[in-house]
Amino acid sequence: MNRRLLLHGVTSGLLLNFLPWHSFQAKNQKLLGYIRTNWSRDPYTYGSYSHISKGASRSDIRALEQPIDKKIFFAGEATFPKHNSTVHAAYESGLRAANSILQGSADRIAIIGAGMSGLASAHKLSTNGREVTVFEARDRIGGRIWTDDRLGVPLELGASWIHGINGNPLVDLAEGLGQRLIRTEKEDYIIRGRGGRKIRDSDAPGWLENVVSIQHTAGTNEDRINQRAYLFVNDYDGPDVIFPDGYAGILAALKGDYKIKLNTLVKEISRTEKGVILGFEKINNQSFDAVLVTVPLGVLKKGDIKFHPVLPKNKQQAIDRLGMGTLDKVYLLFDQPFWDLSTTWILTPENDLPPGQFNQWFNLYPYIKEPIIMVLNGGPPALALSALSDEDVVQRALQTIYTAYLV
Repeated sequence: MNRRLLLHGVTSGLLLNFLPWHSFQAKNQKLLGYIRTNWSRDPYTYGSYSHISKGASRSDIRALEQPIDKKIFFAGEATFPKHNSTVHAAYESGLRAANSILQGSADRIAIIGAGMSGLASAHKLSTNGREVTVFEARDRIGGRIWTDDRLGVPLELGASWIHGINGNPLVDLAEGLGQRLIRTEKEDYIIRGRGGRKIRDSDAPGWLENVVSIQHTAGTNEDRINQRAYLFVNDYDGPDVIFPDGYAGILAALKGDYKIKLNTLVKEISRTEKGVILGFEKINNQSFDAVLVTVPLGVLKKGDIKFHPVLPKNKQQAIDRLGMGTLDKVYLLFDQPFWDLSTTWILTPENDLPPGQFNQWFNLYPYIKEPIIMVLNGGPPALALSALSDEDVVQRALQTIYTAYLV
């Protein structure tokens, strides 16, 4: 099923696995562990990725990208007009911002955020002789690229795919590192009802298309996006691929002669006649010639970074109008698989839960040969689930997959 049907575009306060799982089981199926993401409650993102909401347009993306007084620059997937919401947009925006900075005289440059756009910029700037310091609030690099191996294999908590490999610059980075890429089948899916009953497309509930094509792509509802803004946008063609050895490995291509300060939260950015002054949560202020802000749109919307003077009106309006979507995952590791082993996507509309909850599953077995399956929740359903405990969320996931195959 084409998850990019309309848009071209997946941590948390709680990211836990629990071994073993002693609660609700079905027949002889044994859950060995799980991982759950909760992006909307992550204080460093407040969501998964951006979308163009109703009342917003691509001109807002361009306004967000525009530098201020050649001292404050912006990058990230939300600032790239061509194809926001993707990792390749983040990468390309980082290079674009670096090129803009290189046109000026700024020598000492601060970058806020060690995600894809921040690291791409740091690599480009340092290669061109600029003194670069990257400040990252987390205790790791990667941002929304987050590979986790607590279930014994690399699993992606954030970005999972390279969407469209033809001409995509991420493919060059991966191949330059010798990373393995595996194609996933976008149109390979099955709809399962109670007890494994196969449901024809024509008999599927009408709301299921909104779940798969909008909630799980834009991270919001169909009625909350500006669909016209996506009609004539071309993204990279070709198949989607995943990294069986972990997406985070691609970050090695962006190493360079620059400093990275982890666990360092920037709270204020002050523009002065000479440059910028950064104010931090736990360390003394520091001065730079220029700063590149690459934090997610959700952080800008929350106002966790204060700007002095305040942002220009058009930029603040762009931040307010653009949307930050949510797409969460639950990975389940079983002792043995019991679902359709050769099918990539499994849709489960009959689970006695609200529409949008636990309706689309990505079967990892064909790609990694491990009994692991992952379910997506996006948009309002994901936000509703965000307040629940891990146990409640996993119970709902188990209820769904067991209803589709074992009950």
